[in-house]
Amino acid sequence: MKEPAGRVHSVETMGGRDGPGLRCVFFMAGCNFRCSFCQNPDTWSIRGSQSITLEEARERLIPLLPYLRSRGGVTASGGEPCLQSEFVVGLFKAAHELGLSTAIDTNGSCPPSKQERLLEVTDIVLLDIKACEDGLHRRITGKPLGPVLAFGKRAAEVPDRLTLRRVVLPGINDSADELEGLAEYALKLGFTPDIELIAYHRLGAHKWKELGMRYPLANLKPPTAAHMRKVAERLRKHGLTVAGD
Repeated sequence: MKEPAGRVHSVETMGGRDGPGLRCVFFMAGCNFRCSFCQNPDTWSIRGSQSITLEEARERLIPLLPYLRSRGGVTASGGEPCLQSEFVVGLFKAAHELGLSTAIDTNGSCPPSKQERLLEVTDIVLLDIKACEDGLHRRITGKPLGPVLAFGKRAAEVPDRLTLRRVVLPGINDSADELEGLAEYALKLGFTPDIELIAYHRLGAHKWKELGMRYPLANLKPPTAAHMRKVAERLRKHGLTVAGD
């Protein structure tokens, strides 16, 4: 059977934010969410992306092995990597053969029929939960919340595999009810995940203009360091481990 090829937006050879240690990050092209704060709307479409075979991906990893093997590995990000789950499964199998750990940075929209094969080869799941109330989640992303929470529940069946990520949008998804919802969800999972907070920023706002689109959060200011500490403390009061900006 012919090996699946992937469509990638770009590859970062020494990423430091998408999983532990140094990582080679494959930013897959294509996304089914339309997040209002997205810093990479140029990854939504596969138009202009590069085709890459599993052998080509493996060849990219081999020169990096001295740097990646100590604590790092391979991360599939995007865009949304679950939309190309067959390629990601092959990529992660190749990574394991090279002695590297695997991580996926995902919005959690992986179809149920694809989840088992994907999670079998995934060491770390970085699940982005944009909001914990369905109406707000739909306003922020254009998609329902239910499938995201269901995927997280399945990912949490293995200890230490799941980390929940939250981009903090001041005045939007950082209310007391929202943070309470996030804490309750985390604590009800089979194995309680860590939470990583990411401060909203506007570094990708110019890309919207370049693509001929209006940036929805043009008037939203990034959170201060003090605000991020306050959000983290609210979550820690529930006994959760919280890291972030």
